[in-house]
Amino acid sequence: MKKAVALLLVLILTAGCVAIESPDMPTILWQQGNVGDDSVHPNNNDTDGATESSPPTLIPNPAEAIPPAETLHSGGIYMYNFEFDTVIYARNEHERFPPASIAKILTLLVVLENVSDLNAIVAVTEEAFAPFDSGDPNMEDAAIARIEVGQTNVSYLDCLYGLMLPSGCEAANILAYNVGGRSMENFVQIMNEKAREIGALNSNFTNASGLYEDDYYSTAYDMFLITKYTYEKYPLFMEIAASPAWQMPPNKDYPDGYSIRNTSAGLLLIHELDYAIGIKIGSIFEYFVGGIRLDGFATLVSMASKNGLTFMTVSLDADYYDEEKKWSGWHYEDHATLYEWAYGQFTIE
Repeated sequence: MKKAVALLLVLILTAGCVAIESPDMPTILWQQGNVGDDSVHPNNNDTDGATESSPPTLIPNPAEAIPPAETLHSGGIYMYNFEFDTVIYARNEHERFPPASIAKILTLLVVLENVSDLNAIVAVTEEAFAPFDSGDPNMEDAAIARIEVGQTNVSYLDCLYGLMLPSGCEAANILAYNVGGRSMENFVQIMNEKAREIGALNSNFTNASGLYEDDYYSTAYDMFLITKYTYEKYPLFMEIAASPAWQMPPNKDYPDGYSIRNTSAGLLLIHELDYAIGIKIGSIFEYFVGGIRLDGFATLVSMASKNGLTFMTVSLDADYYDEEKKWSGWHYEDHATLYEWAYGQFTIE
């Protein structure tokens, strides 16, 4: 499996990409309920008298392809192809949903843009753990990277792996406290400023971890912009996201150190798509609004690369439970369905 993940990472990192120069939204060629016109295709030139120098074309035109929309579960979806700077599928891409832990991608981005030495040691203080003991049920049972208060051997890099692989919420808060000038609130302000700079204008981030709060929201399109920006500017992002594990430094509970595992690998492990990787999952099994318990939801950002085509997909608001009140896995299922459809549908001519 490690060889497959390593090979996939090489494919992803060497795929041709179009750098974001502005937050302008690329042309949507297929949107649920609004099929695009052939004339908007970036390569839809008059083919009469075409020569060997004609640019490559994605076949068929995504405006003419029929996606498996009726089998998808997520409320908001955005699927993009890099080689043609083209949106392949979009559903409610500007509708606001809680992002859960895929918000940690923005947390990682802010750290990379503000920390010059990732091997420097962070301060691990009580402040980073205080939200979990605040009495707010939405802050309880958070995923952790098993970092302990008072550790003096944890680096920014350790926290970034702890943030992304096991989705450690204490790792997110530790990073926020240190980068925010001993203020997690300052860090959240930087997050929102960065999101707006990128063009993610329909989002509001209220903590570094993605734990549910009533006014915490984003969209599939905004999270796509944030992820694509991070992916294209910082190769370390995918190096971390594709890592199967990371060795953390010792602490009181683990005097010999311990390994943290990647919890975003469902596309590879569950659906056996060796060409796809789950960059980051977000899962909240329950949340509370006005004291009322509600069933949770799942989010996912992933990429896939084969046959000369590289896709990125973002999904929000898949039900955490199925009809039998069991873990649904529908976020993984949606991405697997879209990738299998796309690679069975599209070729480069």
